[in-house]
Amino acid sequence: MAAGVSQSHPRRRFRLAYLLLALVVAGAVAVFVVLETDSSTTTAGGSQAEEAWGTFQPAGLTQDRIQQIALHVSATYRMPSGHQLVSVSASIPPVYQNDLKITQYILSYNDGGQTSYQAVPISANNALYEMCGLGPRCSIDSGKATPERLRLLRREALELALYTFHYTGVGSVVTFLPPKKGEQPQWVFLFLRTQFEQQGILSKPLSAILSEPTPPPAAAIPATEAATIDGITEPDLYRFRYTSDQQGGVLLVFDPIAQSAG
Repeated sequence: MAAGVSQSHPRRRFRLAYLLLALVVAGAVAVFVVLETDSSTTTAGGSQAEEAWGTFQPAGLTQDRIQQIALHVSATYRMPSGHQLVSVSASIPPVYQNDLKITQYILSYNDGGQTSYQAVPISANNALYEMCGLGPRCSIDSGKATPERLRLLRREALELALYTFHYTGVGSVVTFLPPKKGEQPQWVFLFLRTQFEQQGILSKPLSAILSEPTPPPAAAIPATEAATIDGITEPDLYRFRYTSDQQGGVLLVFDPIAQSAG
């Protein structure tokens, strides 16, 4: 054996290898714990961020979520008597009218003095809500049909759309309004995700659009919020009608108010 060179005992080499292996395992466990902690913190932070957007968070598939949204939102809107303003049913296509399947949404518009039509894709990527009072044909059976009450219904329709776009991937939300007593249902909102995105609406928390977490009485909606509600919803309010297609299905037609009034 050369001078100055020592020979390590095999048992010492085994202990050293074991120690190094233990250190590697301990380090891996520490990294896992740190990553798991960071992941839990991130998940909790994300959940808190979602909860901060609105007052509740639906769960499950799209159909489950829109049902939960309809129940949650409708329960918060009240008449002066304290009774619920309207009930809200929720569905995704296929939807039926008199047992006939609605096959297409059609948007009519004025094109140089002529009425033209544009198809709005209808698939499972759409949500449909129907507001229904306790009176005939889903009318609200008590109170007067005032502009203030109409704005409260607009607010409810807007809140339904905001929750739906935020918590699902649907591309459009159709919401039928209750008619006045003695009238047929005729008014509907057609909200498109693309339009909300272009206006920057979906990038804001709910409180930035609807300032009060609990809907105020119809006559007590703040002026600034009333202007926001009207500004967003008025362009998306239509008179609706049904017509048949050549295949025996039903077309849901949306006529702009100015055009239908003329």
